[in-house]
Amino acid sequence: TFTLRYVTYVRTYVRTYVRTYVRTYVRTYVRTYVRTYVRTYVRTYVRTYVRTYVRTYVRTYVRTYVRTYVVVVVVVRTSYVRTYVRTYVRTYVRTYVRTYVRTYVRTYVRTYVRTYVRTYVRTYVRTYVRTYVRTYVRTYVRYVRTYVR
Repeated sequence: TFTLRYVTYVRTYVRTYVRTYVRTYVRTYVRTYVRTYVRTYVRTYVRTYVRTYVRTYVRTYVRTYVRTYVVVVVVVRTSYVRTYVRTYVRTYVRTYVRTYVRTYVRTYVRTYVRTYVRTYVRTYVRTYVRTYVRTYVRTYVRYVRTYVR
């Protein structure tokens, strides 16, 4: 008798590679806005002062002149003698009036300048984070061997 036996051996090698890539991108944007406001206020004050001085001087001069004349008249023939006395009185009155007018004008000009400077600074920070995950799976089957006995 003859018997046949079939024995089969199967060997299989399987290798699996797993690779994972992780990449992360970080982007940051910074924006800064600067605004400056300048305001100027100008105020002008004008003041005028007027002063007037009036001075009046009155001077009066009184002068009196007195003159006396004596006249003697002698007449020899008649033995007549006459005497004349004459008196002259003169009075002078003089009045002087002087008026002085003085005017002072003063003008004050004041100017106020105010300047306001305001600065606004705004900063925006934005950050973007992106993560990429890639996974590669590779499977290698090397060989298959079959043995028959």
